Amino acid sequence: MIPLKIMIADDDKNIRQTLNVGLKSLGCEPTVFSSAEEVLSQWKKLKPDFILTDFKMQGKSGIDLLKEVRKTHGAPLVVVMTAFASFENAVEAIRQGAYDYLPKPFSMDQLEHLISKISKIVNLERENKSLKRSKDSRDYFTGITSPAMVNLEDFINRVATTEATILIAGESGTGKTELARYIHARSSRSQMPFVEVSCTSLTESLLESELFGHVKGAFTGAISDHIGKLELANGGTLFLDEIGDLSLGSQSKFLRFLESRRLEKVGGNHTIDVNTRIIAATNRNLSEDVAARKFREDLYFRMNTFEYIIPPLRHRKEDIPVLIKRFLAEFKGSHATSHLPANIHDAFQSYSWPGNVRELRNTVERIALLAGDQDFRYEDLPKAVRERPMQKIKGDAIYCSLEEQEREHIQRLLEVEPNLEKASEILGISTSTLWRKRKEYGLV
Repeated sequence: MIPLKIMIADDDKNIRQTLNVGLKSLGCEPTVFSSAEEVLSQWKKLKPDFILTDFKMQGKSGIDLLKEVRKTHGAPLVVVMTAFASFENAVEAIRQGAYDYLPKPFSMDQLEHLISKISKIVNLERENKSLKRSKDSRDYFTGITSPAMVNLEDFINRVATTEATILIAGESGTGKTELARYIHARSSRSQMPFVEVSCTSLTESLLESELFGHVKGAFTGAISDHIGKLELANGGTLFLDEIGDLSLGSQSKFLRFLESRRLEKVGGNHTIDVNTRIIAATNRNLSEDVAARKFREDLYFRMNTFEYIIPPLRHRKEDIPVLIKRFLAEFKGSHATSHLPANIHDAFQSYSWPGNVRELRNTVERIALLAGDQDFRYEDLPKAVRERPMQKIKGDAIYCSLEEQEREHIQRLLEVEPNLEKASEILGISTSTLWRKRKEYGLV
């Protein structure tokens, strides 16, 4: 079970220390602050499960903190601590939206009871979010029938029930995260945590702390022990997004974990056994990075026990109508029966979609919102979709059909050898066959 992440605000040092020790003994992950201002500046970054704040502090009060936090949709629960004799303060806190209050002085039993209540709520919310993400991920691929994606279901069936490490490759926006969630939902670990880490957004030192955790005092700002994502995902799945952006130093340390399934926190000297499955994703060509010594060869071979390349959307245009219908249902609800005009449909089919399914979804959302209850308008399409025709993307050869490759090969050959007899001899086909293919491919 993932421990509760708790932010504590109290200007009394002794109370902060007591809560820090007590909550850790209950398996929680507390972070202490001496003012409401500090919590308000950090809570969106730390994403706590709940905030425990004193009612009365220097500067902003606990009620001020409560009001500010509740302005944000999906804000964490807030519990207000108040002096035992100040029942009016507790009533005011509840009236302002606090989940509960904790009297001062409090006993360990009272603290444990509070954590037990909040754990049930938080775990239920996590389960509901997990189920919704699993359904969304399943729907993301349901109905996809293009030749480029025809083996996807077979791949999922073969790998989901194994414990093997999986590497998902593909351009940004193709659905790598959704596929990872879908695989996790189909695995025996589906009731355990699915934890995500973006390797792009963190520096090397912060990434190691995020993955492996750190002990108090490991570096400046490490004011308490921190549980890493590998440990948080114990029993479940860790999804490493853009693993190609890991530094060589981090790659080495991560490889050691894959080989031993043991980790050591930053600044620590004890090893921890962890049973976490790894699914990684990249939009880079890791084999090229290996050749360029930007990615460790041994780690690459460890990662690609099973590898799946999600084709870009421009190479599976058959899926666009299915995806449009799905996104219209998401954004228009009961109005989802509205059909796209022919000119919008044609624009969608002729556009290259460099942002892939993510860009398509954003575009459908745009025209749905602008249309409201009215008909869809071509003018509401982004300028790029209206004006940019289908373009060949550099490095696309691996995704081209045999027919596309044949046409391109014949075209290049005829540019340097216009004599049809010589060209047909080079190609190993008759002159009449070459003539027919030129006509078929529009090369005459």
